[in-house]
Amino acid sequence: MSKTFCAEMLTRSEFDRANKRLEISLCNAMGERQTISISAAVAATLSSILDDHFRSQNAFGDLTKIPENYAVGHGRHEPVVMLRFEDDPAYGLTADQALDLGEALIDEAEALAKVKYPARQ
Repeated sequence: MSKTFCAEMLTRSEFDRANKRLEISLCNAMGERQTISISAAVAATLSSILDDHFRSQNAFGDLTKIPENYAVGHGRHEPVVMLRFEDDPAYGLTADQALDLGEALIDEAEALAKVKYPARQ
């Protein structure tokens, strides 16, 4: 059996409708990426295992998902700013929430621009 791949980040998740499988791309600390494809049965079992063993203990902390695309718009029938990542359902934010989010994103982006991260090979 091959060496264990120690995933540190979830970089993509997508449902393959043609084959009815969930594809998940993972990245390790060295920037190497692997994609796995799992059936609905495996996904349900994995979900149950994670829920049973780690939910109350918060053993993993928060996992990070990096979307490949996003969309911003406005509500047609309600005065909300719409925010959507990937093909997930959209979030409806009030104008004040959207302004707060925009300011927080700018603050974090400015702080991130000043940090020097080690280069991945």
